[in-house]
Amino acid sequence: MAMNGETRLLPILGDPVRQVRAPLVWNGLFQVNGVNAACLPVHVAPADLAGLVTAMRGIRNLIGLIVTVPHKPAASVLAARLLPRAARVGAVNVLRPEEDGSWTGDMLDGEGFVRGLRRAGQPPEGRRALILGAGGVGAAIASSLAGAGVAAIGIADQDPARAAALARKLEGAGIETGVVDPAARGFDLLVNATPLGLHAEDPLPFDTAQLVPGTIVGDVVMGHTASRLVTLAQEAGCFAQAGTVLMEEQLPAMAEFFGLPSGEYGPQAVARVTGA
Repeated sequence: MAMNGETRLLPILGDPVRQVRAPLVWNGLFQVNGVNAACLPVHVAPADLAGLVTAMRGIRNLIGLIVTVPHKPAASVLAARLLPRAARVGAVNVLRPEEDGSWTGDMLDGEGFVRGLRRAGQPPEGRRALILGAGGVGAAIASSLAGAGVAAIGIADQDPARAAALARKLEGAGIETGVVDPAARGFDLLVNATPLGLHAEDPLPFDTAQLVPGTIVGDVVMGHTASRLVTLAQEAGCFAQAGTVLMEEQLPAMAEFFGLPSGEYGPQAVARVTGA
């Protein structure tokens, strides 16, 4: 569908932004569903985020904003209203403009992560989860895993205070929670919720000795090929969920949040438009 004067815009904000698949996926879904809209990658540094988001309130043909790393916690502060999931974790990955010019935010990453595991026949119930990264996406996944019935959640982060803050948020979930070392043992669900893996020279987020058959490995890093962590986990006989799954499983919820016309937005539609 060619862009014209009636095309609506759905930017995705990140730093970096070259790794995002959202423009490919959303533009394909817009085509399939007959929606005159375009998803655009926007590379914005953290120092410029607030100014850009504020300025975008004046774009009248804006559907909303998708927010990716590292802006999810900072973007939540810019919203006048946070839906319960976003308020619980202090981060957003979607922002919707309201008639009064303010923003409403939600956080859908955690639900997408859990739905992906369930669809693949890997339910998280009873698992002991180690989450590396206590930022926006890590907090969202931790919250959703707690709600899904995992037995325990260990949080590791390069900022111990941030890890401790997330552990405190999970205290009311009625499960074992605490700050741990990234090399801690005794976990059978390992989640990389950091940007490690975006660059070829990045170290692995977890010690590969932890990758034994029966372990579930989840990665939030998205790219055109599987991350190194996902590849090594599969070679070790583990089930590994790529970051693209986290995105694809939340697309119907995103479409509803943005008020898009009803249509096909699920994984089957994504596979059709991307050729996967």
